[in-house]
Amino acid sequence: MLGKLAKSMKDGALGIALKAYVNDRLGDYGEVLDCTVETGKSRIGVRVLLKGDKEPINAAVEKYELSTEGELLYATLRSFSSSRPWLTMLLTKLFTDKRYKLPSAVRNLL
Repeated sequence: MLGKLAKSMKDGALGIALKAYVNDRLGDYGEVLDCTVETGKSRIGVRVLLKGDKEPINAAVEKYELSTEGELLYATLRSFSSSRPWLTMLLTKLFTDKRYKLPSAVRNLL
């Protein structure tokens, strides 16, 4: 019971941190309204309102893998989905199998 609660709290903290990070980096394009992280499923979901759009878009990294090299933590993105087929194709084309170094703060939460 406590393990599930701790995992839920960790995933919630990761979602809040990721939402702030993405909004800071990509705020010119829109706003992340919600962000959920499910570490047990290696999944990240977002609800985004893009500038000029009236309705939010749902998008997800359906699968990611974490790896370490020394003290560094990396995420490799494997598959995507979204509520817009064109966006799913774009995310898949641009980001599938790309590896990203994660901030040390994320490593501390994991």
